[in-house]
Amino acid sequence: MGGMHGFGGVLTPGSDRVAEHPWELRVFALSTLVGIHGIGAGSGRAIREEMAPADYLAAGYYDRWLWSTERRLLRRGTIVDDDVDNWVARLRAGERVPGREDPEAARRVVGATLEASPLRPAESARFAPSDRVRVRRMRPAGHTRCPRYVRGVTGIVETLRGMDVFPDIGPYGGPDEAVYAVAFDSDDVFGPSTEGRWTIVLDLFESYLEPA
Repeated sequence: MGGMHGFGGVLTPGSDRVAEHPWELRVFALSTLVGIHGIGAGSGRAIREEMAPADYLAAGYYDRWLWSTERRLLRRGTIVDDDVDNWVARLRAGERVPGREDPEAARRVVGATLEASPLRPAESARFAPSDRVRVRRMRPAGHTRCPRYVRGVTGIVETLRGMDVFPDIGPYGGPDEAVYAVAFDSDDVFGPSTEGRWTIVLDLFESYLEPA
């Protein structure tokens, strides 16, 4: 949320680190396993956005992932209510943390994580390179991949990336749509700066754009 009013800079010290604590990497692994093995229901990203706004803003990045992973497991029936709380109580009472060694499963998960998913060739496109476009001013009620700070700003289409599933419906359940690399002048996005002017390039779905 960096760049939004009241949420600090776009870049903050340490933001290039993958995680701050070991438990955060375990949460990432858990979330990945749930998705690859199909033992959870729904989309983690969509479920995270169901958090109460105050709780969402107070939670850290991986806190939100843990929250959504637990709910995905509950919705699939892989775990039931109180399973997590009961395990916490057992571990605090001194019970040993269960473990399992499954090298083949580990190889499958790592392979699936590293598998590339390139965009598909564009079948149709409304805009072409060098077209001037404006990002629509909108306030979606649900998930969107359109940054708020660029809405209403005019830019230039650099290239047509290809086709991808439009994520605002579902997410990840919508139709295929063209994706464009759009270049913006930093002064138009953030206003004049003592750092000078630079170019910001964002990949944006066609539904976010209109002719300028």
